Amino acid sequence: MTTMTRERLLNEAEHLMREKGYSAFSYADLSKIVGITKASIHHHFPTKDILGEEVVIQALTDTKRVFEQIDASEKTAAQRIAAYVDLFAQSHRASLLPLCCALSAETANLPQNITDQTSLYFDMQIEWLMSVVSRGIANGEIAPKGEPSDMALMIINLCEGASVVARATARPEIFSSSLKYIKLLLNTH
Repeated sequence: MTTMTRERLLNEAEHLMREKGYSAFSYADLSKIVGITKASIHHHFPTKDILGEEVVIQALTDTKRVFEQIDASEKTAAQRIAAYVDLFAQSHRASLLPLCCALSAETANLPQNITDQTSLYFDMQIEWLMSVVSRGIANGEIAPKGEPSDMALMIINLCEGASVVARATARPEIFSSSLKYIKLLLNTH
């Protein structure tokens, strides 16, 4: 039961962080959603910054698993990149910002432990994208027009930016447009 409560708290806290931002939710919000007392939440997560850090650590672990699934199911660099862009589109359809995007907007006000984990989360995504691009170049699927690290940054920048713009303008087609230009820039099919 405690493991289920802890997991539910992490899931609901992530949802609130992606929907409202870290600063805009409280243990009172979680208490209402999960149906337990604030004291019970403090039993699992003594402070909000510990909860926030655990949310990012869990998201990083979950995203690594998703990337492993993408690598196993999608055979080309273009398919893997399309699956990556679709993760952002899925967040938009759920009316949520990507976690890193939501947290990076609040970097100046975040506790250091959350900022550190958010940075690791971004780095993990960039490393995975560099791997996808590098393999795509090695397989002749991507024209080597630059460094894989620069190409990876361009992909994540377009996706994170598209998330903000799509939310502000209610234009979900931004994701398909971003994918089209990513493929054009990488010279993939």
